[in-house]
Amino acid sequence: MKETSFNVIPAIIAIAVAALIGLLAATLCESRHDTIIGITTGVSLAVTLLPMLAIRSSARGLNVNMRLVSTIFVVLVLLVNFIVCFNTPNKLTIYFIIIGLILLTYIGVLYSLIRRSTE
Repeated sequence: MKETSFNVIPAIIAIAVAALIGLLAATLCESRHDTIIGITTGVSLAVTLLPMLAIRSSARGLNVNMRLVSTIFVVLVLLVNFIVCFNTPNKLTIYFIIIGLILLTYIGVLYSLIRRSTE
C-alpha cells in the first residue's frame, strides 16, 4: 500500500500565496465586483496549490503527475481570473460557472490519478 502524507508548512505557504494573489487580483480588478473576484481567485488557487505543494506520496510517479496537473490548472485558473478581472464582467454567473467547471475537472483528474496509483 502506497502512503500519502499531508505536510502542514507547505499547506500554509500555499494558502498564503493564494490569498496574496487573490488580494492582487482584487486590487488590479477594474470592476465593481473586485472583492468577489479577489476571493474567488484566492479560493480557486488554494484548491489547486494545496495538492501541488502539500500532498506527498510514496509513489514517485504520482508526485510528478500531481504537480504537473496542478501546475496546468494553476495557470488556467490565473488566466481565467485575470481575463475576467480586466474585462469588467457584467454578469458574474458565467465567471462562476467557468471557474467551477475548471475546479471540478481538476478535482476529477486528481482523483483519477490518486485512485490509479493505489490500485
